[in-house]
Amino acid sequence: MSSTERELKLLKFFRIKEANKENFKTNEVAIYSGYPRTTINKYISEKLRDKYIFKGEKRTWYCKGISLLSDDDFLRTMSQSRKSEKLSEEEKMFKSLTHRSLDAFTLALESYNRPSLSNRVEAFSILMINAWELILKAEVLITDKIENLYYANGNSISITDAMNKVYVKNSDEKENLKVLIELRDQAIHLLIPELQPKLSEVFQANVINYTSKYKELLGNSPLAGQSVGMLSLIIDGVKPEVAVIKDAYGVHTANEVKRFLDKIETLESKHTSNEFSVAVKYELVLTKNKNASDITLSLGEDGDSVKIVTKAKALKKSHPYFRDCAIKKIKSESGNGVLNQYSFHAIVMKHNITSKPELHDYTDRRRYSQKFIDWVVSSLRDDNWLQNCVNFKKNKNAKKRLLM
Repeated sequence: MSSTERELKLLKFFRIKEANKENFKTNEVAIYSGYPRTTINKYISEKLRDKYIFKGEKRTWYCKGISLLSDDDFLRTMSQSRKSEKLSEEEKMFKSLTHRSLDAFTLALESYNRPSLSNRVEAFSILMINAWELILKAEVLITDKIENLYYANGNSISITDAMNKVYVKNSDEKENLKVLIELRDQAIHLLIPELQPKLSEVFQANVINYTSKYKELLGNSPLAGQSVGMLSLIIDGVKPEVAVIKDAYGVHTANEVKRFLDKIETLESKHTSNEFSVAVKYELVLTKNKNASDITLSLGEDGDSVKIVTKAKALKKSHPYFRDCAIKKIKSESGNGVLNQYSFHAIVMKHNITSKPELHDYTDRRRYSQKFIDWVVSSLRDDNWLQNCVNFKKNKNAKKRLLM
């Protein structure tokens, strides 16, 4: 193990202890890092004491502020030769870019967590994109040439070009960032309060992705020493109704919102990891401790038999398509442009799809599986099949009206 690797292992130990607010003894550090105990004592007394490491009770030590140091900052603190070295132009720019990026990231979170700010969704998007642009350019700087941060006319490259240099291949993380860039560019239409519950799922993934990227480049967490509560952006809420948005903001905004929501649903069916979006989930856990529960279950003489859930549902994988997305998928694969919402519901009604869990799920919203899509596409090869479904629905509706 090289001296740099051992020093970073030493830093990792200190970060863990500071995060857990635990005191430690020098023999623990020696065992973890591989340094002799005498070396640990020397490092603490000469380089770290009363700066980042402080005397505790019963011959112990504790850390304060060491998590704020990047890997490079710590290595410079530990090395006299590194301290005397002047930073190169690239190193100076890297520190500037990452520092400004962190400021923008912190401001984005602070804005989002300020309920009194009416345009906090818009402010978050703009600041978060700024944070990403700066940190991506910092990565381009250390993996490429400084000249490649600029166009031929001397202007700095755009965030899209920086993103494509860092994320050469498509990924869930890249798609998430592309959505945020679109939100910033379409802020006038899409960054409205009614969209916040859905946007918060994308925002949450974006914040987690940024945290990972920052830690990958600098070694420490961007919010070290601050409340992690700021990282939680998810809020629950119903799906926005386009008709309501039309009344409040006009036809053009309503159309843009519908287009955006359809696009998100399509992307969520393709990109199912938490790097693209973090969905709201509710979990039930049985416990005998009443103080740890929100709902109390008790035995009774009457009641229905229960179904035991042995495995959690991965709905984004098993049933990835909502209604509108399913219609688009079917039309695309079958080449049938006649299918619409009415005929889609006719199919569901005639063939009792809602009672078939392999085709349909209603855990949160009505969802449909790929198996359902394939079955409908195959059935549409019969020219009369769809019309039979429509006729069935019409007859069913007519009988209902006669009974009323």
